Amino acid sequence: MNLQSDLTWTLLQPSNLVIMLILFSLLCLIFGGLKLGRSSLFLAVIFLLLPALLPLEDIVASPLENRLQTPLPLPNSVEGILVLGGAVDWDVSRSRQMLSTNNGAERMMAAAALAQRYPNAQLVFTGLFREIIPNEFNTLANPSSFFFGPEYSNRQIIYVGGARSTYEEALLAIETVKPQAGERWLLVTSAYHMPRAYLTFQAQGWTVIPYPVDYRHTGKLVIKPTLKIAARLSDLDDYVREWGALIMYNRLGRTEKLLP
Repeated sequence: MNLQSDLTWTLLQPSNLVIMLILFSLLCLIFGGLKLGRSSLFLAVIFLLLPALLPLEDIVASPLENRLQTPLPLPNSVEGILVLGGAVDWDVSRSRQMLSTNNGAERMMAAAALAQRYPNAQLVFTGLFREIIPNEFNTLANPSSFFFGPEYSNRQIIYVGGARSTYEEALLAIETVKPQAGERWLLVTSAYHMPRAYLTFQAQGWTVIPYPVDYRHTGKLVIKPTLKIAARLSDLDDYVREWGALIMYNRLGRTEKLLP
């Protein structure tokens, strides 16, 4: 199922559509389909120019990033801080013997800040694969990680490994943590991913407090042409994939509604 869905969204990503159109146009030109080849190439150019000229990624991302906000003020105490996976490159971390993050690094930064704010809260990370987690990251905090200092001296960080999707993250987290009714848990993930994550946990009977981070847009539509086409296409890929995942989760019954 994961392979099938990954393949589907890979093919539907805007950047891959552009590549496929270019390849198709080349094949048409090679085998004599001049008119069809030109049309495909024209479409590819249009798909490249639209993100450069129009704020397509803002249009697609804003409904996701603006959907859920952190309720303020935050509670005086919480039972736990749940940080969804996707912020750490564990292969590099293992090779370099230090924590290496990717574009979702704000999840880890927020986790560190919240851990200091709530010294008695459990700190739980999901979405990691047990077989590639270095042993030193699977025990008490150490100088190689974000989580080092007196506030972590007696604190064990819990890793819920093995999840390949947000749905599995929710199932494994519930199985591991066993949250009780009335407990308050903060859910930390990227803002554009928060609607699906929140709904997935809610569908499993665990209502968490959203703590979205990693905002990538101002929330306002601004027409600002740019030559950074690759960067805009990359962002657009993420948001199109997230919308596709939202629709699929709802159709599969993993969430009770499309948006919170």
